[in-house]
Amino acid sequence: MEKTKIELIKITASEGMVLTNGDTYSKKVYLGVNDSVDNWHEITDAEYEEIMKEEEEKEET
Repeated sequence: MEKTKIELIKITASEGMVLTNGDTYSKKVYLGVNDSVDNWHEITDAEYEEIMKEEEEKEET
């Protein structure tokens, strides 16, 4: 029998902020095996709303 311990790293955005890696946005992120905290940064909720508005406008055209 083989026993393996798996460690998950969860990062959580500060109040009023959203985490992003440039492609994905979230309040909480569980990092995958090939991901790093260095790949993520915070943007404000207002910045996130503006990005989502721009994405919706692109999809409509």
